[in-house]
Amino acid sequence: MGYYSKSPEEWKKLDEEKAKKDKLRQIQKRRQKINNMLIIFISILAIAFIFISKKYFPRYNFGFYVLVDKISYSIFSSDKYTYPDPLTISVSMNNSTTSPIDVKIDSFKFIIYKITGDSSETFYKFEYPKIIKYQLSPYETKKIFDLMNINPLSKIPDGKYIIYSTFNSNGKEIKLHKEIDYIHTVRYNVYLKKGFFLENEYPQLIIEARNYSEETRQFEFKGTIQIYTKKKKLIKEIPVDFGYLTLKSLEKKVNDFNIPRIEKGTYDLYFVSKQFNQAVYIPFPITDKIETKLKNISLSMDTYLFYPVNEKFQGIFYINNKDLKKERFIEITGYSLRLINLDKNTVVFNYENSDKRRIYINAGGKAIVYYLSPYDRPVTLSIPGKYQLIYTVKTNESVIERKVTVYVGINQNK
Repeated sequence: MGYYSKSPEEWKKLDEEKAKKDKLRQIQKRRQKINNMLIIFISILAIAFIFISKKYFPRYNFGFYVLVDKISYSIFSSDKYTYPDPLTISVSMNNSTTSPIDVKIDSFKFIIYKITGDSSETFYKFEYPKIIKYQLSPYETKKIFDLMNINPLSKIPDGKYIIYSTFNSNGKEIKLHKEIDYIHTVRYNVYLKKGFFLENEYPQLIIEARNYSEETRQFEFKGTIQIYTKKKKLIKEIPVDFGYLTLKSLEKKVNDFNIPRIEKGTYDLYFVSKQFNQAVYIPFPITDKIETKLKNISLSMDTYLFYPVNEKFQGIFYINNKDLKKERFIEITGYSLRLINLDKNTVVFNYENSDKRRIYINAGGKAIVYYLSPYDRPVTLSIPGKYQLIYTVKTNESVIERKVTVYVGINQNK
């Protein structure tokens, strides 16, 4: 007997495929219904938020930020300052539209209150009653007031403060406020003596205490070292006690501490001080092998490609791990920087360092090899022209180099 269409097996297979497609279609319809319900729910929430905002936040006033007539007004400041930091506080306005806006500001007041218990007292006050007129360009941000320019304040008493500013802008009253903390305390810092350690070595830690207050302080230089795996499992807890210490204002004390040997791995190390409510973190890499081949390693730098005449040369110089999956434990034997004036074929800056140094780089990350401050080794670029910057890093087995072109031009402002 012959089959002129399909065999029973083929019809069975087609029925199974049709059943699968019908089931998939039902799942897709169910997902579509759920998505539609989510969209409706989110839309209702958005509408509710708009009504609540209009009722409870007219003009979108959130204290340190106010939006009025398409202009936002803000207090810019850190939440916390530590002695002897200067207060970097400013009041700014921003045009959030694509059109220019004329602004007229008057009756400007800026006040810092010091909170004392349940009350407050005026710590600093500035008033400018005259009218200020300014046209804000599209998306422009303009400072109305900058404390650093008017009256720099630093080394102020410990405590909580409220920054308060009020003024009229185009006839509407603007009120801004923000709470800050100015802290006098002892702060700890921890560093590894080397970029990483081997399994058979006793890792050496540097623990630093510095008195960030205006008074001489006496305290117990102690805490706890806690070492965690990347899965946040505590594997070591080591008490540290260097005894009583007296530090004058801004004075520091540094002590070395040896940690017991630990097996290969990259850990999180914390120095915890309950006395000062601090926990200082550093990565803690341990390996079984030092690398000296610079395979999948590159160099980079943060420096200006154009310098005005008479500007000081500066930059941060990095070593990069191009491997996105593997961390690196490299020992370099030196690095160098050379800046050459190509027009005159003269070296205007040459720095070489031949110290051995261990550098840990996480997967796909980078590490600082050298920071050239404009103050440590000041080099003034006084001759206009084209320069070549050559940055080199070497190990016992490899040398890598990075070259960039730097231009020194005429500074029109001088």
